[in-house]
Amino acid sequence: RGVPYLDGWSGRRHLFLDPASIDRFEGARLTINPPQSSQVVIRPDRPWEQLMISLYTTVIDENGRLRLWYICRDADNRPNLAYAESTDGVRWIKPELGIVDYHGSKRNNLVGVSSLDGAVFKDPRAHPGEEYVYVGSAQSEGVFRYFSPDGLRWQRDARALLPFRSDTQNVVFWDDLSQTYILYLRGWNLTGKWEERLRKVVRLGAGKLTEPLPVTPSGRGNNPTNREDRPRIVDEIPTVLAADARDPIGTDVYNISAQPYPLDSRWYVGFPSFFLREKHISDGRLEVHFVGSRDGIDWQRYDRRGYAKPGLAGEDNANLVFIGPGIVVRGDELWQFGTGFRNRHGAVEQRKERPDGVIYRYIQRVDGFVSLDFAGEGGRALTRPIEADGPRLFVNVDTGALGTLRVGLRDAARNPIPGFGFEEFDPIRTNSSRSEVSWQGRTSVAALSGRGLQVEFRGERTKLFSFFFD
Repeated sequence: RGVPYLDGWSGRRHLFLDPASIDRFEGARLTINPPQSSQVVIRPDRPWEQLMISLYTTVIDENGRLRLWYICRDADNRPNLAYAESTDGVRWIKPELGIVDYHGSKRNNLVGVSSLDGAVFKDPRAHPGEEYVYVGSAQSEGVFRYFSPDGLRWQRDARALLPFRSDTQNVVFWDDLSQTYILYLRGWNLTGKWEERLRKVVRLGAGKLTEPLPVTPSGRGNNPTNREDRPRIVDEIPTVLAADARDPIGTDVYNISAQPYPLDSRWYVGFPSFFLREKHISDGRLEVHFVGSRDGIDWQRYDRRGYAKPGLAGEDNANLVFIGPGIVVRGDELWQFGTGFRNRHGAVEQRKERPDGVIYRYIQRVDGFVSLDFAGEGGRALTRPIEADGPRLFVNVDTGALGTLRVGLRDAARNPIPGFGFEEFDPIRTNSSRSEVSWQGRTSVAALSGRGLQVEFRGERTKLFSFFFD
């Protein structure tokens, strides 16, 4: 499987997304780290955005040009897929595309898709003219594939991809590891009354997207209050993420925003919004969490702290927060984009009085989602055997001013490797995404190339985000 080369980053990265990759540790723990900063970069300021910029966004970086697709709703609550561009992630242009006639004028940034629950991706296996794909739910007809040669002019397949209603941000991408298309869709856990069902995330693999997929409704997802409604997904597709007993009663998983990690696509990262309903199924608040995975099926939740949470009462993001698919790499930074809302979920009447919904840019440190944190009194961790696949070892670390990190190497049988022990190690005290490891000034580990070894870390007051050979 190929590993991408982005902004000077290359090679396999050892992240702390899989707890099983650590053989043993004490005085250390895995911690989710929220983005380092955020700012509003897009506000609703067009007639077709008069009710709100809606929940879902997608960003794709094409040779330095950032392309953003977002959902908006006008004063009549009609949804449309809109488009914006930027080079710096802060100043965005809503171009007049001349594609959609909106109230007698084509001077708008609409692209002609009315589905409000999809994500755009570039299909590396697409037929010419179908390179951009958006999988969305036409609620009365099913889940459809939309396709486009440029991400702006879209067509819809004649037949539904799936015969369900999946009203969330359906995420689809081509997965090199499994050589299949992966679809993340909304499913439901039925807990008794129809109106008390709980949202969850299901995952489906597909060899192609151009034909209906062989999934048949079981009948358990039929809406007993509306026979014309499309069935929900209940037990037809395997569940990969749902609330559990450790979550508050009434919590469900609204979406997932899953994707391969762009700096090493052997890892999968997801940014689900967790919804705590209050008065009814459509009333409540949401916050973004972080989940990580080795296979896109078994998702880890770590310490379960919020990744992006609602802001202060009255602020633009006081009640709802989402982060969409797409991670932009710029130097030591990862840029993510998502929406925030002043009002609660389902608050249509309040939005009629004042448009709601803004788009944020979040800045995260490279590999910064989860860190191995060493306590102030000191801690240690030993990885499971890995292969030294480069001549030098680097760590992505933040020791602050008072912390320290030390590194020792052991063979696959846990025996210290002479010359690479803690006695010879040059202590690291820095905040760097690429701090080179050395033993008495020696940095080369080329003699260990191809060998199975275990890396032992000892630290105090330190966050270790990743390590890699290069």
